[in-house]
Amino acid sequence: MLEIIQLIVGAIQLFLGRKIFWLMVGIMGFLLGLTLTMLLFDWALWVKLLVGLGIGAIFSVLAVVIQKPMAAIFGFFAFGLAAAALSRLWSGGGQNTLFWIVFLVGGIVGVILVFALYEWALIIGSSLSGAGAMVIALGSILHLQKSGLLSIIIFLVLLLVGIVFQAKSLKPTAR
Repeated sequence: MLEIIQLIVGAIQLFLGRKIFWLMVGIMGFLLGLTLTMLLFDWALWVKLLVGLGIGAIFSVLAVVIQKPMAAIFGFFAFGLAAAALSRLWSGGGQNTLFWIVFLVGGIVGVILVFALYEWALIIGSSLSGAGAMVIALGSILHLQKSGLLSIIIFLVLLLVGIVFQAKSLKPTAR
């Protein structure tokens, strides 16, 4: 059940992230809240979902009110988590210290990209986040946890599809 929700939410971010920025940030908040409750607490599923929805709603409202700072927060988590997840898949798991170092470096790169290349950072960030959520869900559904290389390939294909799909909606610049 949870994997199906994560798959749907990931697909929304993958294909519509930049167009519905406030919802994308809300989804990131939802996924963040859901992930944290899954890792830190032994609560009932409905409580975990409720916490995720609450954090997602707060993130959505803040994205409407303070767009650029919330985009930077989104960029931090999207790029940081993607970098750390790829690092963990590539190394076969473990290495807790390396995970956090890669997460922080990826997050800082994400924040810099948001301020330097706003539209492209939103496209890439939402595609990273959506592809990551979908790979995690597919990994659970299809039992791909032991196949790091296959997960990386699926992630990269989804990432490319999301970036190309969202980039088509950018308005061409005048020459």
